[in-house]
Amino acid sequence: MPADNRGNSESGWRFPEVPYFWFILPGLLAYSILFIWPTIRSFYLSLYDWSGRGPLGPIVWEQNFRNIVHSDKFWQAAGNSFKLFIFIFIFQNTISLGLALLLNRGGASTHFFRVIIFLPQIMSAVATGIIWILMLDPIIGAINPFLADIGLESFQRQWQSDPAWALRTVMIVMAWQWNGMAVILYLAGLQNVPEDLRHAAMIDGAGRFRTFKDITFPMLAPAFTIVTVLSFILIFRAFDLIYILGGPAGVPDGATLVLGVLIYSDAFGQGAFNSQARFSFAMAEGVTLFIFLAAISGLLIWLLGRREAAVKT
Repeated sequence: MPADNRGNSESGWRFPEVPYFWFILPGLLAYSILFIWPTIRSFYLSLYDWSGRGPLGPIVWEQNFRNIVHSDKFWQAAGNSFKLFIFIFIFQNTISLGLALLLNRGGASTHFFRVIIFLPQIMSAVATGIIWILMLDPIIGAINPFLADIGLESFQRQWQSDPAWALRTVMIVMAWQWNGMAVILYLAGLQNVPEDLRHAAMIDGAGRFRTFKDITFPMLAPAFTIVTVLSFILIFRAFDLIYILGGPAGVPDGATLVLGVLIYSDAFGQGAFNSQARFSFAMAEGVTLFIFLAAISGLLIWLLGRREAAVKT
């Protein structure tokens, strides 16, 4: 039977049997329109002095970036974002990891608790913020009365208006909401830890802690990398929940002001286009944050990737 030469030219060149390009084209176009073009546009607008209304203002080149360096509010927001990341990082690698280890043991109620723990992750940030605002209210809330009922009146606080506790309150709420993501990722990582390897270590006399330190945790390196990088990016881009809890100014006295909220406030003048709006300056802040996140995320992936490679060898 003669060979089927359909699609072949005399030179032997052959058309692809499956037009893969046409399958990825819609997604590529959507990605370009929704991400690549706005990113390029942000770099462009960051070079101007423009409020966001009317014709584009004069070009000022790098002046917006110079102003960022000398902006006390920017560094205050960056400091708050960094504190928030450190707290979430510690929480996810202690509490979340501990919960994952407990759930990994199995049992009849394991699936129920997995759902309960992950539920805050899928809740709307608006709903989560409103629920916590009501719970933390010093008059109608549930937290202070509960502390009084168990004899801990000295721990009652003006949770959202006390500058010493406002950011800590945001930390606790965000840790509660994002706990589920870390638990699920660590649970997935634990599925790749061979049970026979852990059992062999226990038989050889290694205790639970040493087995975890020498076998389980090193083999969780891929999950640790994902949790760390995702948490870093999400925390420094966080906006909605923190905005609901602290408002556009990060009240009180900027205690809850983070980079996402600051960029929004500078772009829209704390709620709407007005005389306080500095759209191009906000674009410069966004560009600065984008470059920072890309650089640090790349560094984290490289460093933690080397750790993963060391574990595999």
